[in-house]
Amino acid sequence: MDRQQKLLGGLYGSALGDAMGAATETRSLELIKETFGGRVTEILTPPMDCYAAGSKAGEVTDDFSMAYMTLKAIINHGGEINQNVVEEALLDWSSYPQYAKCAGPTTRVTIARLKGEETPVSKYDTNLCINSKASNGAGMKMGPIGLLTPGDLDAAVDNAVVIGMVTHNNTVALSAAAAISAAAAAAMVDGACVSDVLRAGLYGAEEGFERTLPFARPVASPSVARKMEVAIEIGLRYQNDFEKAMREIEDIIGTGLPSNEAIPAVFGMIAACKGDTMETIYMGVNAGDDTDTVACMAGSIVGALNGVDSIPAHHRELIDKMNPFDLKKAAKDMDALITEGKVQHARRYF
Repeated sequence: MDRQQKLLGGLYGSALGDAMGAATETRSLELIKETFGGRVTEILTPPMDCYAAGSKAGEVTDDFSMAYMTLKAIINHGGEINQNVVEEALLDWSSYPQYAKCAGPTTRVTIARLKGEETPVSKYDTNLCINSKASNGAGMKMGPIGLLTPGDLDAAVDNAVVIGMVTHNNTVALSAAAAISAAAAAAMVDGACVSDVLRAGLYGAEEGFERTLPFARPVASPSVARKMEVAIEIGLRYQNDFEKAMREIEDIIGTGLPSNEAIPAVFGMIAACKGDTMETIYMGVNAGDDTDTVACMAGSIVGALNGVDSIPAHHRELIDKMNPFDLKKAAKDMDALITEGKVQHARRYF
């Protein structure tokens, strides 16, 4: 498959999962069915009782918009990936109120610090372990980053760490971010299959954790990699039963804000749906809780795995219409950086 087809698939899959999941976020699986009259398979206007209230159908939230702004900054800097580039992207992203309104608490504090604003200090900030910050805010933007290093899992892991630690400098959040980045990198390989992606995700989670132990803050938390193994097992067991797989992942793994819920859930869904692009996105959108983030991360991986033609044209057209992005140009720029070998392996920065 042509590399730009994979790049576009990853970008549109990520954006679509975010936009479609914006309407269902925070609700349980049952409340989604009750509110929307069954399984959500189209992009809808978010209700006024969810985080994306006031957004229009097709607008993405913080998940994909932050990934895109980070990617744009890397492109503008000729493939350079370091702390300064990431901080520049954060400040650029914060200037878009329609996206910044969805920012999580950890990201908001980081942006305020970068702007030189006074930030409140909690007595818990001096704790060795700030367990509440092991959230999925780093993982949510790593799908498009992983697309930049096709087949190079180690570069994908290290780049995810350098980008993620600006806002989420703890071992568990970075383990999760590395899992998503590595899986996206594996999906970019021509002829890659679902098992390649699942193995790459596990490798990324394990390596992301081990490589950050010397410098990232520790967290008292279940292992992302071990929970991924359970999620994948559930997905494989119920591959022919969408509803059962989705319920088991929701009940046992969770689909919420913690990194050790949302990221393992992504891989369980990919396994359950056999890597099918739209079925995987649908499961992320309908499983409840942090649906836009889960579907965004899953969409970036399966979109790259299967290419842009696996995503219906009417969805892509609405994403283009409702957001100030140029995904086609981004894919071309990414392809050029990859072809010219300009995407830098960021390990030298830590």
